[in-house]
Amino acid sequence: MRVDLDDPELDRGLDLSLTYRGELFTGETVEKNSRTGRIVAVTACSDGLEDGPVREWYMDGTGRAEGQCRRGIPYGRWREWHPNGRLAVEKEYGERSEVRSIKAWSDSGLPIDDRTFDV
Repeated sequence: MRVDLDDPELDRGLDLSLTYRGELFTGETVEKNSRTGRIVAVTACSDGLEDGPVREWYMDGTGRAEGQCRRGIPYGRWREWHPNGRLAVEKEYGERSEVRSIKAWSDSGLPIDDRTFDV
């Protein structure tokens, strides 16, 4: 099931869980640009929590960010891109959402950060 984030029957609780028509939501949420109607984000959910792939796009359709969540917590590799399509940030999350590494690049592609953390 795919539900628009603006759907009045989709509700976010104080614990950040999502319900749809009174039940914990399982499916994908979709965020659209209000002016163009173009999809700018898709997030997988299971039992009311972000669970699975998360993807975002700039208004022109260029990729903006992507990653994975497990039970509402980011894990694995997350990437963000500059509007020109160049990779901006790459983060690696561990099993408990701890950041294991960060790499970042300028919009011209020059490296500006490269750290690894002991966790």
